[in-house]
Formats: sequence, C-alpha cells, structure tokens
Amino acid sequence: MKRRTFLSVAALAGAGGARAGEKETAAPSSAKVASGLTITEKPRSVPIVQDCDVCVLGGSCTGVFAAVRAAQTGAKVAIVEKQNAFGGVAGSGLVNVWHKLYSNDRKEQIIAGLTHQVIKRLEKINAVRSYRAGKGGFALNTDELKIELDRLVIENKITPYLHTFYAAPQVDRGRVTAVFIENKNGRQAIRAKVFVDATGDGDLARGVGLPFEIRKGLQPPTTCAEISGLPNSTLKLIMKHREEFGLAPDHGWDSIVPGAPGVKMCAYMHAFNTDASDANQLTAAEIEGRRQVRAYMDIARKYGGEKNDPCLLDLGSHIGIRETRSFTANYKLTETDVLTCKRFPDAIANGTYHIDVHDPKTGKFKFKEPKGNFYQIPLSVLVSDKAPNVVLAGRMISTDRSAFGGIRVMVNLNQTGEAAGVTAALAASGAKPVARVDAQSVRKHLSKLGAAII
Repeated sequence: MKRRTFLSVAALAGAGGARAGEKETAAPSSAKVASGLTITEKPRSVPIVQDCDVCVLGGSCTGVFAAVRAAQTGAKVAIVEKQNAFGGVAGSGLVNVWHKLYSNDRKEQIIAGLTHQVIKRLEKINAVRSYRAGKGGFALNTDELKIELDRLVIENKITPYLHTFYAAPQVDRGRVTAVFIENKNGRQAIRAKVFVDATGDGDLARGVGLPFEIRKGLQPPTTCAEISGLPNSTLKLIMKHREEFGLAPDHGWDSIVPGAPGVKMCAYMHAFNTDASDANQLTAAEIEGRRQVRAYMDIARKYGGEKNDPCLLDLGSHIGIRETRSFTANYKLTETDVLTCKRFPDAIANGTYHIDVHDPKTGKFKFKEPKGNFYQIPLSVLVSDKAPNVVLAGRMISTDRSAFGGIRVMVNLNQTGEAAGVTAALAASGAKPVARVDAQSVRKHLSKLGAAII
C-alpha cells in the first residue's frame, strides 16, 4: 500500500462536522446524524452540583495550573476533565518532553512557576531526567506526573470532576452563567462567575460564539506509545519497509522514559487528513494511530534482528492532537512577534521553542528559529471583549499558524494556564469582564506566586 489506510472507519469521517479549511463561528443549533434526521429532547430540570467563582474546563497541565492559580488567588474553583486523570497530552497522550526553562543564551531562567515546581517534585522520586542541568529540557515519567497533578488539585482545595464531559453552556445576555456536564451521575450543571476554557479545541468558546477558524492543512495528530525492546534503528526500518505494512511516508521522534531502562516513548507516525475537533474524524484517527503502532512493531519484529523483542507497555488513551480550532481574541500573536522576540507590556509567558510546523502531507518538521533570547505571549491573546467571562488557555489561543508552531508546546501553554487562572479569579472577585482585568495586576500576582514575569 502506498497510502495510509484508515480501515473501514474512514467512512466515519465523512459524516457531519466542519472540515479543515472551513470556518465556523458558533455551535450548531441541533445535532445532526448522517441521515440528516433530528429528534427533539424534552426539557428537564438539571441539578446544580457546584456553585463556584471559577470553573476550569479541561484537566491538562494547562487546565490544572489554571485551577491552582485561581485557587491561590482566592477563588473557589472546580475543574472538569473527560479522562480518568489529569495531564492532557502529557498524561493521557504520553508526550513526555518539556522543553527548556532558560533563555537561548542559557543565562536567564524565563519559565518558572508551576512548571518548575512540578519538575522539582518529580525529581524527588526519580521521575524526570534533565538535560544540561535543565537548560536543555526534560523527559518526564508521565504516570508519576498524573499523581503530582492529583496532589496539586487536592492541596489547593479544588473540586475535581473526572470522567466528566462538558456538554453545553447556559448563556444569558452574552455571559456564561453555567455549563452543563455529563458523567456517571447523569446531566448536571456547574454555575460559576468566570470560566477558563482549557479544552484544547475551545469547546466552550465555540459554544458561546467566539469566532474561530479551522485552517487548511492542520498539523496531523500522533498516537504515542511506550515500548520496550525496540532496536535503535526502528525509524530507519519504518522508512525502508513501510509500504509492506501499509504505512505512508512519514517522520517521527522518540524519547527515554525516566525510571524505565530500555523503554522508549515513541511518536513515530501521524494520522494524516484529520480534524480532531470532529468526532468522526477523531474516531478514525484513534483507530488508525493504534494500527500504525502495531505495524511498526511488526516491522521491528520482522527486520530488527534476533535479539529484538518489542513489547507494547502503554498506549496513549488519547491521540496527541497538535492543532484544531484557532480562536480570535483581542490580539493575534504573529510569526513576526515570535521570530523577532517582541516584548509586550502585558506579557504573561516566555518561550524559546522554535517554530515547528508538522507538514500535513509528509509529517516533516518545518523549523524557523527566533532571532533573540526568548519571545513572549501577551495576556490579550487569552481574552476577548466578545466573551466577557471566558478566558482561553492552551492551544486554541489567538495566534497565526506560524506563531502557533512555536508557542504550542507544553512549557509555553502551561504558563497561559497560570495566567488564565489568575485573570479569572481577579475578574470573579472584581465582578468585571475578563478583558478589563488590569494586566499589570495579573503580572504582579503571577510574580508573587513564583512565575517568571519579565
């Protein structure tokens, strides 16, 4: 086979939902199925299970850090996560690399805060490996990371909801008054003064009508796996024998797993032609990603040599998504901002990771290097006058495609979570729109909490 096969589930991707390159501005008024038919659900009373100051949707590290900072700023906080654990693409997706915390000249620590605190916690149990004393980045044991995130949530008296899906917002005169959730207890509601959307795809922001686009040629997602016994030449073997096993031309990478000698975290393939914000395409990609893992393990078994005995130890419980919806906030970060290392008076995050865009057809990494020690992310890419009590955090924040290729990595997005949490808490306590929260006040609070504010 010369092209990737999505098995029979590829047909799912053709049923409903926006495609890459199309634009949406609001949630559809009713759910549609492949036949085009609809049914009407009877009205019902929904119990309010939580009444709080700040509700965070999405329990990635970004979401947890938002919840922690909101709580530390004095807010009563709840956090909703669809998986069984916190950690997002790190915890459920197995992506175990956090990039460096220092400027490009390695002289100044530009990322601190909760990212640094969690690394220090993991160091105590040999669950992280640093490169060049942390100035080159880190490899994490992401299962241990899940436990540390649990501890952060409990220590800060945040109310957690795991195995819980965000369903829809209740909106009154432009403000979100509550969100509907679904879990083992049925349909419920959480009422809050301010909401942080850390869902990755911007599910809440979409539901309240914040403008967004789904760009053409989305960076394709990857199914990650932890595997022992793979030969060092696995990537070369995949390139040589891929057609025999139905794999398309592709490029990938791997990482060590701290505390697990001989185990690699493998991110070798992409699920091309996927808009992971569409349920049917996401289903197809999950199945295709697991097929790819089996295929390259079979390549290793057949061509890796007699001493080779690969063993699949863990599969990501969620495919690693790079890019879906991109929302428009009060400012859009640009490629020029990143490459020139522009300074912002409302900066709430710093980064050095180069612009890295995965080609949507070949998987190759397209790099562009910033011309300076570090770039910045301003608060204005997290807030919009069109969403008075919703703060964005994570990969849906307002950027152009190229800038997104740099800021999308976890050490950068973790910082947007911290800033979103502080902003939400200040907005809740002051009864003001999130876009009217004083940026300097946010920066001062973050600095007092240990973030690197420059």
